[in-house]
Amino acid sequence: MIKKISALLLALLMCVAMVACSNDGAPDGMKKVTLEGEPFILYVPESWTDNCSSGISSAFYSNMDNILVTARYFTPSSEKSLDEHVNALSDSYAATLPLFALVSREAAVLGGENAVQLVYTADVNGRSYTYRQLIALYNGDVVLLTFYCPTDRYETQNEQFSSIAEVFVLCDKGEVKNDCVTDKKTPAGMKIASGDNVQYRLYVPTSWVCDSESGVSEAYYPTSGKPNVTVTAYAPEGDMNAEQYFATCETEYKQKISGYELVSTADRTVADRAAKCYTYRAKYGEAEFTVMQTVLEYNDMIYSITYTALTGSFDTYLGDVNTMLDSFIFR
Repeated sequence: MIKKISALLLALLMCVAMVACSNDGAPDGMKKVTLEGEPFILYVPESWTDNCSSGISSAFYSNMDNILVTARYFTPSSEKSLDEHVNALSDSYAATLPLFALVSREAAVLGGENAVQLVYTADVNGRSYTYRQLIALYNGDVVLLTFYCPTDRYETQNEQFSSIAEVFVLCDKGEVKNDCVTDKKTPAGMKIASGDNVQYRLYVPTSWVCDSESGVSEAYYPTSGKPNVTVTAYAPEGDMNAEQYFATCETEYKQKISGYELVSTADRTVADRAAKCYTYRAKYGEAEFTVMQTVLEYNDMIYSITYTALTGSFDTYLGDVNTMLDSFIFR
């Protein structure tokens, strides 16, 4: 996959393209924006823009003002009541969101199940945002439907948010398309996540989900937030090394990615070539992601191998990602 830097911005950040696009069963005037394997179906008005390429089932009404709706879930490590989960979530928001203020907490219904609704405000890049979040327990998972809007726009958008919540569906997790293609060089316990039309091989652990015939080099781990790895290529018009390439990307990141913060830079080797690993954080609605973008040069091309995960689970899958980088080869 060869892209210009301007087109890489979204692809490099939180990119999972294995999305359930069928609109079967959508209410009139609504469309389905739900990733495969989720325990819910999110419908939004047809005028909203599908943003599932972010790695979260989501859509936005206005990208300029960050008016968003997101749906996600997580499987808790221990059994707790709904109120206990809500308390823990509220405490984490208070600890991490600047100028957090709880506006209200009340009983609600989500997808036919008992739920709790939180309304709270926080500062995002110097502007007040209001969050309206519905939280429910379903089949052992905690499901969160969150509306995110500038506070000065909240009253005018609240009716749309309510219409989305009213048609939200809780359901069994669907099956996802997956394959297990290998070749003679595939390391034990791994499979191919890249097509035959590229000059490299991306190998991933068999526990990760991929479709080697999709035409896109990517894989994700089947859990909430979809931790994912993607490979993209860029053909510079003149001489450009990895550091210069990332410097160009970072200029756009600082302008267009909410909460962008470069955390670390490290040297490593990928495919017997010197590579640079850039780790940074970014915010998407109420969620914070950590991204590790590994950049290297080969045959006058710049390659980015990008790992994205929710910050809380980034370290959990980092070992798998390092194994992918160690096994990455050019053909």
